[in-house]
Amino acid sequence: MDLLEQYKQQRPDAFQERKPAPADAHGREYGAMIRMAMRLSGGRIRDARQANYTLLVTAVVVGFVALLFFFGIPGSAPTHVNTINP
Repeated sequence: MDLLEQYKQQRPDAFQERKPAPADAHGREYGAMIRMAMRLSGGRIRDARQANYTLLVTAVVVGFVALLFFFGIPGSAPTHVNTINP
């Protein structure tokens, strides 16, 4: 028996035709992040343009929060530290 035939018998799902990725009106396929955003939105995001804006806003918010953690929140640091004099 040929090795390929044996594999076809063991894994028939590997040789089934896959459905194409979702595409826009011009036939361009969406990227993985856009498809994920559309899927996770529960139907609120209907097209790639909305998904792009959502991903952009998410990136800006995450970047802003990261900057706050990196530089610290203004006014939250103590102004002086009490030390014990020897």
